[in-house]
Parts: sequence; C-alpha cells; structure tokens
Amino acid sequence: MKAAVRPRPEGRPRAALTLALMLAGAAHADDALHGRFELQDDEQFARAGSLDAALAARNWNDQLANLRLIWEPQWWRWSLSVHYLLTFEHGDEVPIARAATALLGAAPLTWLTLGNRFIDRGETQATQGFDRLALGYTTPDFVLRLGRQALSWGSGLVFRPMDLFDPFSPSATDTEYKPGTDMLYAQWLLGKGSDLQAVVVPRGEQPNGAPTADESSFALHLRTPLLGFSTTWLLARDYGDWVAALGVNGALGGSTWNVELVPTFEAGGATRLSALANISDAVTLLERNATVFAEYFRNGFGVAGEPYDFASLPADLTERLARGQLFDTRRDYLAAGVSLEVNPLFTVNPVLIAGLSDGSCYVLLASSYSLSDNLSLVAGAQFPIGGARTEFGGLPLSPGGPLLAPPDSLYLQLRRYF
Repeated sequence: MKAAVRPRPEGRPRAALTLALMLAGAAHADDALHGRFELQDDEQFARAGSLDAALAARNWNDQLANLRLIWEPQWWRWSLSVHYLLTFEHGDEVPIARAATALLGAAPLTWLTLGNRFIDRGETQATQGFDRLALGYTTPDFVLRLGRQALSWGSGLVFRPMDLFDPFSPSATDTEYKPGTDMLYAQWLLGKGSDLQAVVVPRGEQPNGAPTADESSFALHLRTPLLGFSTTWLLARDYGDWVAALGVNGALGGSTWNVELVPTFEAGGATRLSALANISDAVTLLERNATVFAEYFRNGFGVAGEPYDFASLPADLTERLARGQLFDTRRDYLAAGVSLEVNPLFTVNPVLIAGLSDGSCYVLLASSYSLSDNLSLVAGAQFPIGGARTEFGGLPLSPGGPLLAPPDSLYLQLRRYF
C-alpha cells in the first residue's frame, strides 16, 4: 500500500525558481517568510519474488530532502497563498517509481504546469515548483479562492472515500501538507453551524490544455446539523462519473463516531457503493493521555472472491489507483490504532490495517519527538503481513508473474521549521 506515483511535467525550472526567490525577498522585507526543511532516510526490504526485488537490490536505502517556502500575506479582505516546493531523492526507489508509473500510468496532472522535474537520471530525481498559488477574498460569511490550493472532505481517519482531491494514502509517512490542486473554491457560511462549499477543478487531456468535462470535477458540499446530528452532503461530477455522499457524525458517551455512504454512478451505468464507519475516544492508557480509534472501510470498487492478479483488475479500479483516489484492491478493511502521549514531547502512533477479504495485514508504527520549538524527529516502520496473492502479501502482475508487494520499511525524518 503506497501512494500513487505522481510525476510532475517537464518544463523550464528558471521561471518558477526566479519567482520563488523574488517572493522570498519580498517576504523577508515583511518578516513573513516561513516554511519547513525535511531530511529523510528510508530503508526498504523487498519480498522475494516481488517486482521491487526484480528491479533493485533485495534491500535498499533512499535519501530524500525537501524544502517548502511559504508566503501568505493579507491585505484587508484579500489574501495570497504561495508555497514553493523543492524536492530531491536519491536511491533505488527512483527507478522503481518509474516502473510503477509505466505499469499504472501517470496520475492526472493539475491543469497548469507550475513546476518541473529538472533532474531525472539513474537513481536521482529532483523537482521544483509551486504547490500552492492561490488568491483569496474573504468576508464575514463568504470565502472565494482561485488557484492551486488544498482541500479535504470527509471524516475518515485512515481511509477517505469522500475525499476526491489527492487524498493521503493510508501508509503516507508525511501528512503535514496535502498536494495542491488547481481549483475555484467558494464557501458560504449559512449560520447555525451550516456552510455550503462549491468547487470547480478544471483539467485537460494534456498539461495546460483546454479543460474538458470528462477530465474535470465539479462539486457541492454542504455541512448542516440535522435531528441532533452533524451531517455532510456531497454531490459531484468527477472524471465523467456522478458521486454522491452522506456523512453523519455524533457522540456516544465520551466517544465520537462517523458514518459515510459514498455511491458512485459511473458513466457506463454501474453503481459502486463505498462506505466508512469509525469511532474514536480520548482515554488514559498506561497513565498517559491517549486517543484510540477503530474504522471499517468498504471499497465499492474492490474485488471480491478468489485470489486474482493485476491484469484481471477492473478498469474503474485501476483508473482510480493511477489517479491516487484509491490505494486498495479488495473490498473490506478494518483499521485500529492508538495515539499515545508518552510525555509532552514524545508521541507514539501504532496502526493496524486488516484486509477482511483475505486475512492479510499492514502494520504501521510512527513516533514523533520534539527536539526543540522548531525541530522534530519522526521515526517509523511499516510491515505488510500476508501470503502471496493477498492484498498486502503481494498481488501478481499476471499469472506466474512477479508480485506487486509493498516492502518492509524503516524511516527517519528530521523536520526543521522556520
């Protein structure tokens, strides 16, 4: 279970980099520039017979670095959000990602090209560009934003069926900044806890091309209290399909619960119903503050029945895997986890994801330690458990072919905020 590969288009790096430096200079003049610098070391252990093992050494190491510069000035009711992102990666994961892109296809690009991959050879890759570039206008009861921005919908804790735009993978190791999407966003505050959001996400068949209805997305999202519960309603046309959703959340004792139903009405006539239910509670565990949760996810696009291979997956599932809207191929999953505050500076977060269709599991361990006010150390491990031809044990590319199996991994991240 890994995030979909999202290559950025080739282009000219100078324009974006020059503009970023100009913005940085202007921000320094106002003492408004801030951001984050991250270093990561990632050790991978591939399963025998997997595609990863065939493309690289059985075990390998990757080094990653990224720098995010943020400038968000405000003038009266106007605001500007600018995030410049520079990333560098070196290791065997780079050619493996290229192979995955060739297999699944490239994930859809945002409408406009605001960056590029300026190094892409061998085991080295570097990209740069704008991950946020949006102009906003705000009144006491209305918000309007135009440009590249991030938006999250739904109440999922591990799985996110209602989140249509670049949802995080359940195995993502960095969820502080969601990838930006080119969109027009409007929000009306309706009073009594209600609000209505409208979104237009233009996309073309080619980068910077004319937007088309079958590639673009349009959505209305309403949150309103109803019968003592908080409800969420969604109606969207997404890549040519109609998507509806209903979310309800409430309290049970000291716990909070959420339920989501997300039917998709495909252009070809099929209807796929995805669903989610979770419950979470703040408790005392081992005399420490903790939050515990459990979540069930029904993947309406998933495959049921006997073992299968990648070549036999239905097209509507592989399209969503390539777009990064789904990360799973089976139907039923149960996740459970804990966030334990060992002390005010140190937090531990173990999560277990179980595939109910075939008994395979995915174990995620993450921890965070605050070294100072602006410096954090993050460490984690991920272990897929299962036999061949299971969700997490490895999916054959074809009968008798190598396995698409997530590797065991250990990672260490150092994050510096400024």
